[in-house]
Amino acid sequence: MQKLILLAMLLVAMPAFGFQPDKVAHFASSGGYGVVTGTVIYHYVEQMGPVERMLTSSGLALIPGIAVEIGDEFSKNNRFGWGDLAADALGAVTGSVAAELINSQLWISASGRQIRLVGKW
Repeated sequence: MQKLILLAMLLVAMPAFGFQPDKVAHFASSGGYGVVTGTVIYHYVEQMGPVERMLTSSGLALIPGIAVEIGDEFSKNNRFGWGDLAADALGAVTGSVAAELINSQLWISASGRQIRLVGKW
């Protein structure tokens, strides 16, 4: 239950009402891709460490967003959106970190003045 609550908090880290619905959709979809790719990499690729897994899953989760923006560039009455791509990147990173938290490789340690991620390195 704690992992589910933490995942929900990570996926709604941006205040959704302060952003355009398009940006929230980009963030949420890339976040989902990040969680899925991070989990698949965690379970099937044994030689990667947590940092490599997060970088790889973030990069793979960003591919659909890049493809959509390239498609937008070539469609009529549309353009490449750097803001959309930034929302995709933030969602991909959030999703890959959430995947590491879910798969018990990292956990949050909080004390009086600091909050940090601790893990099995």
